[in-house]
Amino acid sequence: MATAGALDSLSDVDYVVMRARQYSKTDQYAAKAWLITAKSLFPSSFVIQFESYQVEKAGKNITEAAKNLEEMFRSFPHERRLWEEVQGMLEALQTESRDHRQALLTEIFAAIPTHVQCQMLLSVADKISNTLERCRLLLLAMRNFPSLVQEHGLKLMELLMDEESKIRGLSPVNCYRKLLVCDVMPLVLDHGLRVDLTPIQLHSWLQLAIEFYISYVTQPSNGDGGGGSGTDLLSPSKASLSRLPPVAGLLERENQVIDPWGSLFSLLHLIGRRLGWEFEADIFNKTREAQWQYLVSQFNRAKQTHSDSGYKQVLYMAVVLFMQSFYFYVSHIDTDMSAGGGTGGHSTPVVLVEGFSPDAEETVSHPRTKKQKVDSTNQPQVIISSTISNAQTLLSNFTMARKCYELLHAREELREDFKELYTRWKPETWAWINHLQIDVAIFQGNFQEATGQLQNFLDTAMGKMRTRYALQRASCHYCLRNYSKACELILDVINTIPESEGSEYEESERLATPAGPGRFLLMLQCAEKEILPYCIQLLVASLNERMYSTHCTDTVLAHLIILLQYDWPQQENLFCSIIRRIQRQGTFTYNMFFSYIFVTDILEEFAFLDTAEGGRINLDILPVSTKALAQQRTVTRGVNKGVKEDFRAALEKQVGRLQEPCQRIIRKFLKDERTVFLQHM
Repeated sequence: MATAGALDSLSDVDYVVMRARQYSKTDQYAAKAWLITAKSLFPSSFVIQFESYQVEKAGKNITEAAKNLEEMFRSFPHERRLWEEVQGMLEALQTESRDHRQALLTEIFAAIPTHVQCQMLLSVADKISNTLERCRLLLLAMRNFPSLVQEHGLKLMELLMDEESKIRGLSPVNCYRKLLVCDVMPLVLDHGLRVDLTPIQLHSWLQLAIEFYISYVTQPSNGDGGGGSGTDLLSPSKASLSRLPPVAGLLERENQVIDPWGSLFSLLHLIGRRLGWEFEADIFNKTREAQWQYLVSQFNRAKQTHSDSGYKQVLYMAVVLFMQSFYFYVSHIDTDMSAGGGTGGHSTPVVLVEGFSPDAEETVSHPRTKKQKVDSTNQPQVIISSTISNAQTLLSNFTMARKCYELLHAREELREDFKELYTRWKPETWAWINHLQIDVAIFQGNFQEATGQLQNFLDTAMGKMRTRYALQRASCHYCLRNYSKACELILDVINTIPESEGSEYEESERLATPAGPGRFLLMLQCAEKEILPYCIQLLVASLNERMYSTHCTDTVLAHLIILLQYDWPQQENLFCSIIRRIQRQGTFTYNMFFSYIFVTDILEEFAFLDTAEGGRINLDILPVSTKALAQQRTVTRGVNKGVKEDFRAALEKQVGRLQEPCQRIIRKFLKDERTVFLQHM
């Protein structure tokens, strides 16, 4: 209870308010009576009006509280306490999980006439100095009152773009760009803005949207521990949408971008409609082949009509489809550091490499080694491993990305615009984009170009991604006829592959190869089961080239025979060619023969070569050469007989080694004989 002295110091208004407050907790009717009296005595007092509002709010009298608030808004538009209360209501409206107080505030606001709500929103937005808060309120106003879009839509877009431009070096994934692209731009375009917009404006909006969504889905995920700045972090395989970091400056609910690609397609459609582009219904939900055919038809139409607008439609559609299809393709590739967050769901990267024909009678047909235009009618076939999940989807995404990339470089009109966009988006920060350039170069047979780019990656790559780059580089060196370098890289790769534990070795599956001449590519997983057979194939192909050259030696033939055992009898025809060559030359020397040859068929064939029917070939294949054995014999008569007996005994002993795992012997050979192997390449 206030003292008499304190009561004397109160003004009449404060005294009435005090009495109302005294009764508000025990007798609301008495409190209201005091305030009604006070309103009649002091109609221009904000303090009394606000206290009346507080009493109604405390009593949860929603309708009366809303009337009082509306009256204050009309009569006292400049009172700070009023605007703090209104701002609290607007903040509550933007909060998903509200407490009891916030829920009450939203109910009161909802009871206010809509035109007054609109005025309140605009008035509060006008008074707020914080640009981001002002943008939020204007956005809230336009969402609740679409008629406001006509007056405030463009202003809000310009405000957001201006604020972003003030901060130099800002990432495209920022709070201003997110609100602009995901929230304001669709609202402005979707509500039929009755303003003439120039094509330049609309193209600029579309460029901002594409840059944001691509940067958003390819940013490093939360699991990468704090955002290193290296370009290797900007990989889509690391950006599972559920793991993406929040955009700084945004509320939790504002950070939700549920369907980035669907949102981008929707914006492309809205802007395209403004530009007068014709869109096939649901084109972005159709198959890649259907999308490509539609893109080609639009491109041909633009060529026939010489329409700049037509070329722009092809440009932006091709860019978006290129980015999306390549995003999903790379999700299967760059997974070494993704911690399981990739969209492809793979923990093992996928690699695209040159395939090798097992034809033994002729040297392997090489693709061209110089950069040339690709003949679309004679493109290499891509054979994809059955162990890759969603294999056909992966292949269709690669094909679509490659075709779009080639289309964007097909004509000057597209090439220059794409180059300008590409430069503006700073592709040097998108290390993942280089994957396509490498894979397309390999597909087109531009191996010199691919080799240069791969070397840059090999210098810094680790783990399975390093294996991937080394395989591709070895493949390119082989196609460039740099056999020694190709084999050196392959031997390095094999050394990094861990051997299977124990005596159990997983059986490797051999991919079917197309019949007839012509190039083909393999798409494999970087796992031992798939890359070890490929490594052996490349070594065999390189040795095969040496066999048909003037640099062929018995050691080359021996190394080739040893490696043919890996998937025996898959390349038995090649072995037969080697035997015929040995028969023609009449001799064969390789003193490590019994250390690495273990296949019964091959041992029997060499036993046959020692017979009259086999040609009585002079075989020097014992661990100690036959010349040394001859020198050790004390009696000259029967020397050859002794050597023959040693040879037969060695053959019989070798059959007993058949229980030793094939891979173990092959890998031991490649490790122990590495130096000799490379010397003969």
